[in-house]
Amino acid sequence: MSDRTPVVVAKRVDSGESADLSEISELARAAGYEVVATLSQSRTEDAAYHFGEGKIEELAGLVAETGAAAVVVDNRLGPYQTYNIGGKLPAGVEVIDRFTLILEIFGQRANTRKAQLQVELAELRYELPRAEAKASLAKRDERPGFMGLGEYDESRERDIKAQISRIKQELDDIADKEETRREQRRESGFDLVALAGYTNAGKSTLMRRLADDLDVGENDDLHPDLDPTAESEDRLFTTLGTTTRRADTGTRDVLLTDTVGFVSDLPHWLVESFESTLDSVYRADLVLLVVDAAEPIEEMRDKLVTCHDTLYERNEAPIVTVLNKIDRVDDADLERKRAALSALAPNPVAVSGLTGKNVSELTDRIESELPAWREERLLLPLADGAMSLVSWLHDHGNVEREEYTGEEVLVEFSARPAIVEQARAKAAEVDSQTTESAD
Repeated sequence: MSDRTPVVVAKRVDSGESADLSEISELARAAGYEVVATLSQSRTEDAAYHFGEGKIEELAGLVAETGAAAVVVDNRLGPYQTYNIGGKLPAGVEVIDRFTLILEIFGQRANTRKAQLQVELAELRYELPRAEAKASLAKRDERPGFMGLGEYDESRERDIKAQISRIKQELDDIADKEETRREQRRESGFDLVALAGYTNAGKSTLMRRLADDLDVGENDDLHPDLDPTAESEDRLFTTLGTTTRRADTGTRDVLLTDTVGFVSDLPHWLVESFESTLDSVYRADLVLLVVDAAEPIEEMRDKLVTCHDTLYERNEAPIVTVLNKIDRVDDADLERKRAALSALAPNPVAVSGLTGKNVSELTDRIESELPAWREERLLLPLADGAMSLVSWLHDHGNVEREEYTGEEVLVEFSARPAIVEQARAKAAEVDSQTTESAD
């Protein structure tokens, strides 16, 4: 017998639409619940109960029949709707809407300080209008502690606003440090590539495949500031914070960052709460938008739209769509999906992060889409400083020719523009030191 908390999952859609309960059921399971029954309704929203009152009575009967401890509603409920639904259910049964559930999952997966702060910020932003509702209920001598609204405290609204201000300041400080770190990595010759996409699209598995030349311990030595490597599991929200590993795509050194997966129908305040994490995507040199190719076309289309909507306003980098999990589809189905989604995903790369199929094509594409490197040619006097510079160029760029004569060394290389400028400055220092020694 499962030791998970039993829940009934419910969803309302507009008249004429059909309700899909698969995602909310997966989210409930990801949070540790066992779905024991489902219920749906197609109708306009009821202001008092969200569902029709008759459907709420049916829901109450289903809860009593199954012994469910909670009802998970795949809609955004207002504070009063939460209160009213709870009043119709058996005593002690909790009402959890879609966003409360997502925040619960986020809270379970928040293992870093930044992730914990972002979850806390989202929870507070979600609670603020509910604090106002509790005040209103208290003035009417209602029972605002009933069914998920919590106990009322007249100072709570003020406290929430103060906490939001404090957390935003701490997250801003973290974001400033991360931006400084990103620039330092660029100056060290690294290109920054971000993995984005819908949750459970296989981003963490693909990241492990792209970075499999390094084990976790080696990566930690190279970059002790980076978070642990993301797990690869078939569940939603495996990755909450950011995870960064070094990947060798050929001639260029790449730092690959995996981030929290997108979810459809997220309110603006929730996306804003994770702005610091999403900065890893917004400020990358290239974004790999990962999509599960095994899903139906309409589901893939909806998820691509969600991702593009999230990235559209602030993203600065080119986007390459990666159709992942092609080990689960045949060639004909894959081509049909390519054609159907060509407007949203032009010229995608189809891979399997699990088996490694076509990953070499993806690394070639990464190299071709990254900002162009500049080519440079340096002629240096043969001295200790020159040898150090040549070694530095091998670490920070791609040395294409290295030729030694009796008193000089010729180096032809390509690198990021910032690295080329640094190399020129270092070469000038070598020339100056050699001249001074000769004098």
